[in-house]
Amino acid sequence: MVRRRTLLLPLLLLLALLTHAQTGPIKARVLVKLKEATTPAQFIVEFATQSRAGGGVWLEKSLSIRSNVHLMMYDSTSITSDELLEELRLQPDVEEVAFDYYVESRTDPDDPNLQEQWGLATIQAEKAWAITTGGVTARGDTIVVAVLDSGFDVDHEDLAPNIWVNRGEIPNDGKDNDRNGYIDDTQGWNFIQNRRTHLVEQHGQSVAGIIGAVGNNGIGVSGINWHIKVMVLEARLVSEIISAYEYIIEQRDRYNRSKGKEGAFVVATNASFGINRLFCKDQPLWGAMYDRLGEVGVLTAAGAANNPWDVDEVGDMPTTCPSEYLLTVLNTTEIDQRYVGSAYGKTSIDMGAPGQNSFTTKPFGTYGSFHGNSAAAPHLAGSIALLYSVPCRDFAQKTLIEPSETALRVKEALLKGVDEIESLKEYTTTGGRLNVYRSLEHLRQDCRTVPDDFKGMLIYPNPARSSITLTIDQPEKSPLSVRALNMLGQPIYAKQVEVMFPGIQQEVIPVSNWPPGTYFIEVSMGKERKIGRVVVN
Repeated sequence: MVRRRTLLLPLLLLLALLTHAQTGPIKARVLVKLKEATTPAQFIVEFATQSRAGGGVWLEKSLSIRSNVHLMMYDSTSITSDELLEELRLQPDVEEVAFDYYVESRTDPDDPNLQEQWGLATIQAEKAWAITTGGVTARGDTIVVAVLDSGFDVDHEDLAPNIWVNRGEIPNDGKDNDRNGYIDDTQGWNFIQNRRTHLVEQHGQSVAGIIGAVGNNGIGVSGINWHIKVMVLEARLVSEIISAYEYIIEQRDRYNRSKGKEGAFVVATNASFGINRLFCKDQPLWGAMYDRLGEVGVLTAAGAANNPWDVDEVGDMPTTCPSEYLLTVLNTTEIDQRYVGSAYGKTSIDMGAPGQNSFTTKPFGTYGSFHGNSAAAPHLAGSIALLYSVPCRDFAQKTLIEPSETALRVKEALLKGVDEIESLKEYTTTGGRLNVYRSLEHLRQDCRTVPDDFKGMLIYPNPARSSITLTIDQPEKSPLSVRALNMLGQPIYAKQVEVMFPGIQQEVIPVSNWPPGTYFIEVSMGKERKIGRVVVN
């Protein structure tokens, strides 16, 4: 095993170097969106260009059947790419056309110091975990984050239990059981090689670990979500990204329409990749995917370029896309400053998020440092997912009934929940840095509905088995003292609860390790004290 790792690591490095060396438009490949009534076959027969004496184009692959988007090839020796693009734009059956590109991973190779997970403390993940550790909604939906990247070690001990599994597929039977166009896609899909098995690569592995390394398991690191499901999808070209996004849309749309019986409850995608100095208008087919994802309830977290320039002026893809379902970040340091090598944009970049010197999973059961906006984006994507696990049944019900509206509410909570940082005001829209705890508290304001006969404190469920939710009316912004006592008056639980917003407060108390019996819940608010009773089965 040691020898295998020794040989593989240099190969991975060589692969990364070769990948990053390929940038810009790819010859002989063009992305075409046809009008709804036009098939690729019809268009190919009818299309001919004067300069190539009718050489035409041919279909390589359909990227999105729903949107009628296709990857087409042409003879690059007989016409320039710019000339072909111009001719295609003039065709009445063509709605949009763009070049296929290699995208760049948004990692920064400098300063590889091994650090602890300082980012989790910075965004106050520990406080958020006192409310929820992620994984499922209040109605029991398993939360999924889709990661598009260059490769993953799906067998890593700290990530394997949280890798998404397609329950609609029967493993290794050679059939497309769920009829989504992919055979045996039991753990996502490798769009780079168009196969079910995954490439092992450290960039994607690092991203996935920040979002969802298994928490509280006594090994390695913890993701922002302890028990999330990570859908892994390899993609390196724009055409592959479009196909991967279409895969995600299909999974979430099926989930919405079947009320959870089919598909996957994907709530976020991570984009730790992009194209420098390119505006969204230059890639309209790619850019349009973010609205389509949002329509089914999926937000996207995207990191800015790893270059110290203003993306509003020079361009950046995808962070300059205007979709309201896109959230964008720049890389911040341990002292809450924009990292000197990070791009920025007062209009296009929403907030800062921890990036430089992050610590996360690496291939073959290892761990290490990870940098750049590639590390900042998954802090945001993971936070999106954690907010969906807020202990509020009304919110959870809306995620399927009003998926796009709910996604925008989560975005609003994240934008309003930032910590204001003076040095970020000139670089971001919010002038702040991600704080998942404050964002969760903003979202919980929607959940704090109480019955008409509410008398200041409510405990539910009662009887309880795994946890109780304590609802309290606190009209002042002062802390609450919560205690649980057994029938002998012995305290078995105590906590000081910070009150960020006066009014209805909710606190989740785990009771799974309490012996069965009756307990008293005591809440002190200054001189006032309230006592309730709960039965634990």
